[in-house]
Amino acid sequence: MSQNEHDQTAYERRQEPQQERPAAAGSAAASLELLTLLAAGVADLALDQLRHTADRAQDALRRADLRELLTDGVVELRKRGELATRRAGMGGENYLETMARRAAQQRTPEGRPCA
Repeated sequence: MSQNEHDQTAYERRQEPQQERPAAAGSAAASLELLTLLAAGVADLALDQLRHTADRAQDALRRADLRELLTDGVVELRKRGELATRRAGMGGENYLETMARRAAQQRTPEGRPCA
């Protein structure tokens, strides 16, 4: 057997296990690679957002009007909370019902009800 024939036979032996593998094994490897790349992309995006948020937080801490900024933020969050509880039905009364009652209680200059 010549060296060339020997190399050809060795090459064919190395190729046989790959040809005998089912197609599902190849697609499983491709799926695993795709999932790995997607996970890496999500992690990179999350880290980028975290860096951006940290930069914004540092900028906010350097502000001279930090106390006013925090006060405004607390007021805004409180208002949002009130709206969210009303929207979820957790508030005391429905806002539209309250406004309708107030409108019904108002009187015109002649003393008659508005409604």
